[in-house]
Amino acid sequence: MNRSPTRRRLLGGIGAAVLAGLSGCTGATPFVGKRIEDDRTIAVEDATALAIDARVGDVTVRGETRDDVAVHMVKQSSSVGGDLSKLDLAAERRGDRLTLATRYTGENSLLGGSPTMDLTIRVPDSLRVADIGASVGDVRIEGVTGDLHVDSSVGDVTVEGVDGAVSAQASTGDVTVRGASVVGDVRADVGDLDLDVSGIDGDTRVETSTGDIEVAIASGLDAELLAEASVGDVTVEGLTLENSTQTERSASGTLGDGGPTLRVETSTGDVTLTAL
Repeated sequence: MNRSPTRRRLLGGIGAAVLAGLSGCTGATPFVGKRIEDDRTIAVEDATALAIDARVGDVTVRGETRDDVAVHMVKQSSSVGGDLSKLDLAAERRGDRLTLATRYTGENSLLGGSPTMDLTIRVPDSLRVADIGASVGDVRIEGVTGDLHVDSSVGDVTVEGVDGAVSAQASTGDVTVRGASVVGDVRADVGDLDLDVSGIDGDTRVETSTGDIEVAIASGLDAELLAEASVGDVTVEGLTLENSTQTERSASGTLGDGGPTLRVETSTGDVTLTAL
């Protein structure tokens, strides 16, 4: 996706500022705090679904041929007085769901801010990854089983190779989805969206308030397509649309035999629709 330099600087600046503020450091301050790396394995037992609740830090989830869940943790505090022992990963079970959640029980230093925890999680490729929530940090998911929903406050979301449906929501950050069986609703308040759509299951919305949208649509998709940019251009390339109507800021028509509605909208930004 060719994002404008201004929007890239805006998104990068917002994310960097929030991460720096929460971890108590800035680009002008050399790292003089603490860092701990740790590895843990967690038995799946009777769980059939996994949820992840991450506080502050990046999250990477990868599917593998394995029987347990392997977690690599990197805990970091820019304050030499930060107590990283108060930051941990809890494994909670309820019914058939296993939830991994970061928990900080210490006090926030006035000068040091809150510590961060980056997570790299390797899961059985047969275990459904159901929900991932991240407050501040990038999220990357690769080669897992869905259906999956990602909710991110500040940070980019990248999803690749999900056997199942994917839906996502980001307050500030870009969202990229490739190789999902089905794409559900995807939304960003401030951020670009870059999606490959092989299938949808019912009416689907892809929307951002401020950002560009690029959607590559499979040739066999049956849907009613509606695209609109309040401030920006709408471009359709390589798609066959029956009963189509197109203006500078909107496009509509029937894909294949028609069906549920695929709605693509941005308030400020461009929309580009291409063939997958």
